[in-house]
Amino acid sequence: MTDAADALHRAPILSGAGLSIAPPAGRVLLQDVDLTLNAGEIVLLAGPSGTGKSTLINMLSGAIDPREEGWQASGRISYGDRVYDLASDRVAIGGVVFQNFALFDDLTIADNLAIARDHSDAIGANLKAAIDRLIEDVDRRQPVGSASGGQRQRVAIARTLLGNHPVLFLDEPNSGLDVSSSRQLAQLLRDLVDEIGIPVVIIAHHFRHLIDVADRVVVLDSNAHDLVELPVDSNAIEAALNAVEAGDVPTAYQAPSRPVPDGPVALAEGGPLPDATARWRWNWGMRYFFRYVWELCFSPSALLFVGLGCTIVGFVTTWFIFMYLPFRDYLLPVIHSDALAGLAFSELRVLAPLMAAVLISVRNSSLITANIGHKVYADQIKSMRNLNVPHRLYINTMIMTASGVAAVFLAAAAVCLTAWVAMMTWAQIFPDGSTYMWRDQFFQRLWPPGVSFLVGWDWILAKTIPSIVGASAIALYFGYRPKHDVLDINKAIAQSLIWGLSFVLSWQSILTLIEFKRVSARLEATF
Repeated sequence: MTDAADALHRAPILSGAGLSIAPPAGRVLLQDVDLTLNAGEIVLLAGPSGTGKSTLINMLSGAIDPREEGWQASGRISYGDRVYDLASDRVAIGGVVFQNFALFDDLTIADNLAIARDHSDAIGANLKAAIDRLIEDVDRRQPVGSASGGQRQRVAIARTLLGNHPVLFLDEPNSGLDVSSSRQLAQLLRDLVDEIGIPVVIIAHHFRHLIDVADRVVVLDSNAHDLVELPVDSNAIEAALNAVEAGDVPTAYQAPSRPVPDGPVALAEGGPLPDATARWRWNWGMRYFFRYVWELCFSPSALLFVGLGCTIVGFVTTWFIFMYLPFRDYLLPVIHSDALAGLAFSELRVLAPLMAAVLISVRNSSLITANIGHKVYADQIKSMRNLNVPHRLYINTMIMTASGVAAVFLAAAAVCLTAWVAMMTWAQIFPDGSTYMWRDQFFQRLWPPGVSFLVGWDWILAKTIPSIVGASAIALYFGYRPKHDVLDINKAIAQSLIWGLSFVLSWQSILTLIEFKRVSARLEATF
């Protein structure tokens, strides 16, 4: 590479001035810090655990939006002719490869790549070739879980590059790797940076095998809340880290200045100004919709769960009313018709909707909270934000819509099944009776001749839809709460079940009381 080309390759492309970051509740992480990243360089970001290294890259990659989550952030980020105000703008300059890779494990490897590609601008030919070489030995049709750890890491890097960000961040990329794998990773990153020219920032506690390919080293000093430039030397890094942990200020190092070419600076290959706005794609929206509709409504377990509950309701209520009625032999010939009509009202207007709402809410709340909780814990939600994938539309909206579909379909199925089981039970009790007579008497008040729909269907939907959709919203709330370990996911599931079921029972009780009050005059006249 010529001196002029090297100067262009290492020219500054991103700078931050006066950066200050503090969490919603906690101590300041950075205070009035300046940061410069140059094209084609690898920067090691070191520091003790908990000092805010991951927070910094999450902030610069849009994975954390300070406007929504209560963070205190200020400062300006400059990239090309675009200037971001950290206090008011969501900054999505950096693409992040998370420590756990944050691959979408409900998608294949090919789909992980496709969703990133479909939500970003077109990439250049050189970048596309580099990505293809990066994962040339990976079977893209296989699920994420079938790939090895090294393959998943390279897929995560490739997916992040498809996001077409001008900066690449890697969070502990060599964590858990052996010596040979760490060296291979270091060389892979060096070759990648030299080929496509974007700056790479690596958060590393284990830096010995990355130091050979690094151009700069920066330590986050948690005492001074500052970024300290260090020489690219293992001993200097260890001394600085020891100083920070001891409460001292590490000795700063004046890095050699970078030559800046005349004229405009070339941005990273394929590097348009990053768009922080999540992009809707119809095909992905429908894909998420049909997936959640299947899981929450039409899957065999959902149908079986509701079916068993309604079978119990239809059998138990019919059997006990007609088999254990006091003075059964004397009263049944007189009240048989009214008993069937009253049974229809209690089963179809009250018990079947209640049973369907309770069972659907319990099942779906568990699924939703577990699904979202896992995505939060595995950084998949952050990854979707970083890739400009609109997770609120694809996940939240589709879950709520699928819950509405489930409420209508399964409530209707519950009413039909309960009525059929009631008829079959009655036929067992009265084997000489005609099912035509049962239908005439059972539906005489709720579905008289000439009426298109079941009388009171609006009440059934008014009780069922809000309760099931509301329970799903509660499940989403607990699913999205921060998750630090698997126990947090379990706790969220329990909380969503308790609060969701309490909401369902409360809503059903209130609407049932209102329903009885509204139709009391009619009930007195008919029953």
